[in-house]
Amino acid sequence: MTLPPRVVPPSQAAIPGWCQRDQMAASHLVAHDALRRGPDERARMLRRIGIRRIVWDWREEHLGAFDAELDALRRHQVALSGMWTPLPMPAFEEPDYASRFGVVPMAIKTLITEAARRGYAPDLWTQIGFGQAGAQVPLSNQAHQAEVNRAADHLAGLARLARGHGMCVVLTNHGGWAGEPRTLVGVVQELARRGLGNVGIGFRLQHAHHLIADLDHHIKTMEEHLVAFMLSGADAGAELSGRVILPFGAGSRDRWVTHALLESGWRGQLVIHAVGQDDSEARLLDSLDGWEWSVDRFLRHPRPRPVPRILEPTWPPNAAWTGRAVAPTRAERTVRADAVLAAQATAAVSAATVATAADPAVPRAAAAQPAPASPDTHVPGPHVPTPYGQRAPERQPARTESTAAYFRAPNAAPPRPPATPPLPPAAPSPPPAVDLGPTRRQRRAEREEGERTAREATKAARNAQREAARGPERIGHRDVRIIAPDPYTGAIHALLLHLEDAGFTGAPRSFGWDDKGRHLVEFVPGTRADHPKAPEAVLDPARIGRFMSDMHDALESFEPPDYALWFDGLPPPGGDLIVHHDIAPSNIVVRADGTLVAIDWDAAGPGTRLWDLAYAAHAFTPLYQADADLAHASRRLRGLVDGYGLDDAHRKQLVPLLAMRSQRMYEYLDKMRATGVSPWTDLWDRGIGTVWKADAQWIRDHSDVWERALLS
Repeated sequence: MTLPPRVVPPSQAAIPGWCQRDQMAASHLVAHDALRRGPDERARMLRRIGIRRIVWDWREEHLGAFDAELDALRRHQVALSGMWTPLPMPAFEEPDYASRFGVVPMAIKTLITEAARRGYAPDLWTQIGFGQAGAQVPLSNQAHQAEVNRAADHLAGLARLARGHGMCVVLTNHGGWAGEPRTLVGVVQELARRGLGNVGIGFRLQHAHHLIADLDHHIKTMEEHLVAFMLSGADAGAELSGRVILPFGAGSRDRWVTHALLESGWRGQLVIHAVGQDDSEARLLDSLDGWEWSVDRFLRHPRPRPVPRILEPTWPPNAAWTGRAVAPTRAERTVRADAVLAAQATAAVSAATVATAADPAVPRAAAAQPAPASPDTHVPGPHVPTPYGQRAPERQPARTESTAAYFRAPNAAPPRPPATPPLPPAAPSPPPAVDLGPTRRQRRAEREEGERTAREATKAARNAQREAARGPERIGHRDVRIIAPDPYTGAIHALLLHLEDAGFTGAPRSFGWDDKGRHLVEFVPGTRADHPKAPEAVLDPARIGRFMSDMHDALESFEPPDYALWFDGLPPPGGDLIVHHDIAPSNIVVRADGTLVAIDWDAAGPGTRLWDLAYAAHAFTPLYQADADLAHASRRLRGLVDGYGLDDAHRKQLVPLLAMRSQRMYEYLDKMRATGVSPWTDLWDRGIGTVWKADAQWIRDHSDVWERALLS
């Protein structure tokens, strides 16, 4: 994608046309505005800040004001780009399954027909599930496809109703299985095979924190069907800190999101939302400023970060928010895999599920088979709604209580099934479902789930004992280092928590985040190993080797969270372990009791034991060309490796890594100084790059010396 060059200020002149604020839409400012603006005031506010489109969200108390909302939008020339029409898909075990499945509630039908009568054709934003946030344990291919087919059955009525009014459906994510990119794409493709090509994907960032690390990959997966992207600020570690929805630009991951979007070549509808309990105008302006600032950074026109209007965005931590993979229970797996397949083979159940979405032009039996796209199939989007032919006849069912309940409160959750779910209503002469029993993969997943539960219980008990022993802990300013948030702080927080839980005392503790989102890490009192007054024994290579061996043993059991981002400036030859990557005298502190602590874990990331050891060898041996004392360096290298406890095979593997690690340091400095940014340019001008390159060559030239020292 070629972006236009910046020509004149202000910064918005450098933003590609599809990214500019007058092409963006606002959402979540009806039910979430702290000032509770009315329709006219809301439309006037959007015009004032330069937004010309709105995705109208609502709750039950707003239904009576829909006509006034449309009047105000038309009066102030704000387009109704979209409208929320959530259609939660009921679970099989819910007692009113047959009467809810595939039914478009009366309230949604009324909004659609009224908007059409007034000449509007908004996209219908809908979600079929309100699942738990975080990564989901994937279903088997068979169960996944069965659920995709069921979701398509459920949405077909809404898609046909939208098509009859020249509207499109935007299927969006809200956590759980239904919010995974693979699911969204599968449902859209299945509906297209049935001739319903007016369905696309609207991706909401606030419900996809666990996907941000691979956002470029997920955009590519959805690219053909992705018609809208909802921006929100995203912090690393938000799953732990609770800062899950911020104004865009306030999050540590927002620049990466900008890069992923602009580099993907995608062009569609950007949406800014105002979720929270703040002034919606201030929220939207902060996000718009943050987006434009981030795009300027991408275009290499850096400028100071905008001053936020909302210093402390209101979005409290949610205890249910987690980045861990959520495994379905055995009962859920059985329902998804077996009951769904049985239901598809039951004509009576099929008739009940699509009773309100029957289309004479698409027989139900034929709809289950892949069908060519109809002539009126089009790519959905907010800009050019394609008119369709005659509207298919629709029933007007009464809105069910469970669907209506969602609209009564801004944060209401979908109804929970009873503790002992009853079976669905019996259909006339249904064929018996065949119980295939759990598959090998399911049994393995159950076993792994049991083991994980046991580990967490053990960990919780140990933490409770420790807390009970030491009582409440007060943290003073002298006891912490306050670190500005960056993309890696969430992962480092999880890593340091793990080391503490594992009983490893050679790392500082993490205390989480303060109210400004800054990472709080324990300040370790003591003497750095590179200080002239440091005890001589601290530089003993055998002791450093033993310390690193203990550290790596503790890291072996660390399972990085799905949201983890790691520093990757020095790519290692392998990545089977999260390691420190920067063990040197300047990062080793000796406590008053003589114990060692490794500080500054900022560069931690995937690597190997030998890769971490190779860097420590350069620093503690030391392997400097300037010293060139081969005998002294050989003895200390042997001491380091003996202290670590490497066997002969691994000693041979370590030798070529010694030079490679120094070469990577030179390559990294060379790449960074090309940016023209300090401190990299200063380090390069001081000759640090030349030193690393010379060291790498010197180490490589004496590989035979190091091998003899390690194996003799």
